Amino acid sequence: MKEQLPQPSPEHPPTADDNARKFIIAPLGNDFPLDHDAVSFDLVVDWLETNEDREQKLAHKTYSDGSIEIRHITKTVDEAGKRSSAKPLIGSDRYKELLPATSVHLEKKRYEFSYTQAGVVFKCNYDEFADSDLRILEVDAPDERTRQSFDPSQFPATLKEVTGDIRYYGYRIIQLLATS
Repeated sequence: MKEQLPQPSPEHPPTADDNARKFIIAPLGNDFPLDHDAVSFDLVVDWLETNEDREQKLAHKTYSDGSIEIRHITKTVDEAGKRSSAKPLIGSDRYKELLPATSVHLEKKRYEFSYTQAGVVFKCNYDEFADSDLRILEVDAPDERTRQSFDPSQFPATLKEVTGDIRYYGYRIIQLLATS
């Protein structure tokens, strides 16, 4: 019998896109995610391929309601530096087949929420990495112009922008976590 793949649901919205702005942020208080109706989940990421212009990874999400979502993600960077990705859902059988081929492992708690600033709604991801004080906030919008309208000084926590700093993308963050 073929394994039934999980289907995306409104309770588990898609994450910010690959061109989101990235910031280092101090830990947010427990009330902030609650006040912004954040969806949270434990995220385990295991990389199959880690090249300069391409990476493949498995993303295993466990939501607080016990549901699980697994994706086989491929990200590429074009000549202009723009990142794009494919994120198909996979079943647990395929996940178990691919897992032994992985070489890099990362665990984090992710909160996804909307944040409104100057009448613009931004989609945000806030990551708390296991065994580290490093916290990352990704801020996204439908287009680059709107993304750039986000004013970090107006956010209710101090932000340090690291957008474009390759150390904060994908598997490379493992090295930063090891030194923090």
